[in-house]
Amino acid sequence: MVLEQEIPAFSAWIGPALAWYLFAAAVLAVVVGAIAWLVQSVLHGPLVAGDKVYRGALAGLGDLAGMSPRRIFALARLAVQESLRRNVLVVLPLFALLVLFAGWFLDPTSTNPGKLYIGFIIAATNLLVCLVTLVLSAFSLPADIKAKAIQTVTTKPVRTGEIVLGRMLGFATVGTVLLAIMGAVGWAFVVRSVAHRHTLSAEDLIEITAEDGSVVSREGRTSLDRGHRHRVAIDADGAGFTEREQGHRHRVRAVESGGKTTWEIGPPEGILEARRPLRGTLRFLDREGRPSTKGISVGAEWSYRQYIEGGSLAAAIWTFSGITERKFSEGLPLEMLVRVFRTYKGEIEKGIAGSVRVRNPVTGLQSDPFYFTAKEFTIDSLLVPRKLVATSADGGTRQVDLFSDIVADGRVEVVLQCLEPAQYYGVAQADFYLRAGEGSFGGNYLKSCLGIWFSMLLTTALGVMFSTFLAGPVALLATLAVVMVGQFREFIARLFESQVTGDFSIVPGGGPIESLVRIATQESITVEWETTPAAQFIKTIDTFLLAPMRLGAALFPSLGSLGTSDFLAGGFDIPLDLLAANGMETLGYLIAFFIAGAMCLRAREVASS
Repeated sequence: MVLEQEIPAFSAWIGPALAWYLFAAAVLAVVVGAIAWLVQSVLHGPLVAGDKVYRGALAGLGDLAGMSPRRIFALARLAVQESLRRNVLVVLPLFALLVLFAGWFLDPTSTNPGKLYIGFIIAATNLLVCLVTLVLSAFSLPADIKAKAIQTVTTKPVRTGEIVLGRMLGFATVGTVLLAIMGAVGWAFVVRSVAHRHTLSAEDLIEITAEDGSVVSREGRTSLDRGHRHRVAIDADGAGFTEREQGHRHRVRAVESGGKTTWEIGPPEGILEARRPLRGTLRFLDREGRPSTKGISVGAEWSYRQYIEGGSLAAAIWTFSGITERKFSEGLPLEMLVRVFRTYKGEIEKGIAGSVRVRNPVTGLQSDPFYFTAKEFTIDSLLVPRKLVATSADGGTRQVDLFSDIVADGRVEVVLQCLEPAQYYGVAQADFYLRAGEGSFGGNYLKSCLGIWFSMLLTTALGVMFSTFLAGPVALLATLAVVMVGQFREFIARLFESQVTGDFSIVPGGGPIESLVRIATQESITVEWETTPAAQFIKTIDTFLLAPMRLGAALFPSLGSLGTSDFLAGGFDIPLDLLAANGMETLGYLIAFFIAGAMCLRAREVASS
């Protein structure tokens, strides 16, 4: 899972976010008021226009303040009944068909089938729920206005704010019910799809014996199931684990029955998880062993990961804080995801050898290396034990304790090196972490569904807002346009940051003018421009062009940032701080869309439509 920025604590996030929200709301209110005044000035003159805008704003605020919960509930119930009359439940059989035939198109022998199934279910649920509520919200009010059915409501003591809020709540209720049903079916589909058991018999095992003939261990392979097998290593006591394949492993134990030994293989471990990682900070050493701010670039356009050269002193070093004996009593459960860049193919299925050491950040005392083989798209696990072996400069060895000799003030360093010359390891700060706890996958799945719920609420509110002053098809297109622009919000923000700071490793390629020049000259975006007057002029223009784009994109909701499927599919527990921030962001947009919709509906002359 890619985690380009650390997730801030909600207490640290809410202050700046609230200040930005109030600032954006004030700016929008001034802009909308100025536009309304200009329009009214053309029709009635500047003085009359000011009076109309002032009185209209006061009347609109009074309308919102006088809303009745009972009338809102009644209108929401009418919206639910309208949805049922439009046969909205037909989406459930469609979802059932997708689930029934998903097995034809999803490959159970893929590198990580759990991630594949989870990604499919979350994407299908998100698409169907949001699409259904969007169509309902975008076409409902314009249809009532066109059929003049809205007059039966507006002639009664019902305020425009109640009409807008009632429809938002009604359609959101329909979407919530659909999401609950699809989420339950999707949960069952994922659990059933990844569940499997291998078999292991005595004929599949080879006994490893000592000189006295006693059995030291047993090795072999499991049966073929779901397109894969596992290698097995069992100790003398009859317990062990299979090797990790397709992102999981199985526990193996011997069962004595009637004087005969059989081997029981447990369910898959490592597929449906909710790991709670403790992440550290990353720095590098170059090929000569000197400190470096970053690793080697291998020419990849996306510079998220940096690379270290194999067969040299180059290393990637993570510093972890908050390490206590009480929290990690059995040792440090290290998990790592290492990318491999090959300058020659070699044995492509073998992997690239590497080593990991733990080191005292104060004294420099380090353990002997733990060797492993890095494979693409596979999370490697390593338990650093309490008792370690350290080799001194004179070649002598001694036993050291992890917490008394290696950990200093709650900090420890983990040093990664690639051992094969002319090969490279690619890593990012989030690729190495300590497994600090374990959450419930079921709870994590519910959190991910909560992200879908946030997206559904926003699309519903957008559809209702645009439908107050646009025709149904136009409101649908306007909502889709806002959603699509919002998907680029984070990219525009990073592009603007890259342009202002001059750090083009954030987003290579530059702004719009620079990108256009690179396309015309067929120049790679990874090649930095020389500092020339022409280059500085183009970068200056790009900065001025990106400033309004950055401001405008920040006003659009990003449904992609509300989604948490990457956490769920990657097996990481979704942080509550992230959910709280997404919830507050959704609430802020809902309030803004509701007020805008109520004001637009009040300003519209329904009787003449």
